[in-house]
Amino acid sequence: MRRGETDPVWKKRLAQEPRSAKAAQVQNLLNQYEESQWWDPEDISKSQTLLRSKLLAHAQRTISHYAETTGQVNPRDLASLRAGSWLDLPVLKRDIVNRLGEDLLSREIPKQHGGLDPIYTSGTTGKPVRVVRTSYALTYWSAFTTRDHIWHNRDIMGKLAAIRSSEKDFAIYPKGARHVAWGSKNGVFETGPCISLNVNTSIADMADWITRTAPEYLLSLPNIIKRLAPYCIEKGLTFPSLKEIAVHGEMCGDLMRQQSMEAWNTPVHDMYTSREIGYMALQCPVHDHYHVQSEGVYLEVLDDDDQPCGVGETGRVIVTTLRNYAMPLIRYQVGDYAEVGAPCDCGRGMPVLNRIMGREQDILVLPTGEQRWTLLGSPDVRHFMELAPINQYQFAHVAPDRMEVRLVTERELTPDEENNIAEWVQKKLGYPFAINFAYFKDMPLSKTGKFKDFVVEFS
Repeated sequence: MRRGETDPVWKKRLAQEPRSAKAAQVQNLLNQYEESQWWDPEDISKSQTLLRSKLLAHAQRTISHYAETTGQVNPRDLASLRAGSWLDLPVLKRDIVNRLGEDLLSREIPKQHGGLDPIYTSGTTGKPVRVVRTSYALTYWSAFTTRDHIWHNRDIMGKLAAIRSSEKDFAIYPKGARHVAWGSKNGVFETGPCISLNVNTSIADMADWITRTAPEYLLSLPNIIKRLAPYCIEKGLTFPSLKEIAVHGEMCGDLMRQQSMEAWNTPVHDMYTSREIGYMALQCPVHDHYHVQSEGVYLEVLDDDDQPCGVGETGRVIVTTLRNYAMPLIRYQVGDYAEVGAPCDCGRGMPVLNRIMGREQDILVLPTGEQRWTLLGSPDVRHFMELAPINQYQFAHVAPDRMEVRLVTERELTPDEENNIAEWVQKKLGYPFAINFAYFKDMPLSKTGKFKDFVVEFS
């Protein structure tokens, strides 16, 4: 049995009679994935070249924007695509998608790809994007969701708790909401119940709700876990039924993983997704790094010269949606940065991302012009949290030479504590910023329940 190979219980599920026609489609994909995940990188590259060729030919023929901007590349010349002509295609940026709107919708969507499903997302840039997907593309979304369960060997008959919705008047404490299944009641496989709680619930009430409901699995946002773990450590709350935490939507750092193990002896598994793209990478079953979901996306990591990054290098994430023929996003700049990883010893041939670094606006630009990552999810931030009774923090770059430290604390800090924090920030960020402090009872979340440790608030 290879490292991280599918558990026998899941193999039986994959072989069972499908519950519906849609389930049959997803199960068929999952059985294909059972083979394709073990292909060597060369075979995966060849397969992706063919998928890119077909998608680009369709886009050039049925969408005027791609006909005008990509005509210099012959999609049927597979040798040229593999040799590098793909890099001659322009990068598609979010503002272009916004401007073109319906003009990016194909005039000839394959009938066998089913109905259309529009989705709206603002991401963390505040610029809304509308993308139209087909039922065919959504089938791949469902298959990747289930692959994540398979990879991490989840007992889907257990109870799943979700704390990720910020919808007004939904899943309000103390009861929250209850659902009959983890996803749709007509999902691929039968599951146990799912319960949910609104993200705007206080941390103390979240801890109480989890204690009372005793779920086996918790699905949430990293900013929730970053606050919940220290609270539970302080209060001695251990959540003995909890087997795993899955997170998505924000950066997942080593510190949060450590805190989860310290608080509840529970591992954290991350998913790299976006609403307009879908699943881009899933955490390896054996390691903390990520495998690109090559059956659904072609993912590039480019340097400042628009050339592919090598192992250990960090660059912009550029993604092509290989299965969405309604509104294909070809070389779409997601807005994230990632670090390229080496081939994985688990045996899967899919490309590896060591870590997702963050968005462009997460980069700290010093007054000298030097750029650097704040890496506020790294273990050394633990020392910062120990300098004072800090429950939550945010660093705001408010002027070229000034940083505002925003804190939620258990009590008023002393001048010595503020001085120690200021010194830590200056050392961590590598510049003698002027530091001022702002205190909050609760740090505000975005409309989607997300939170950023670092923000830039000047232009």
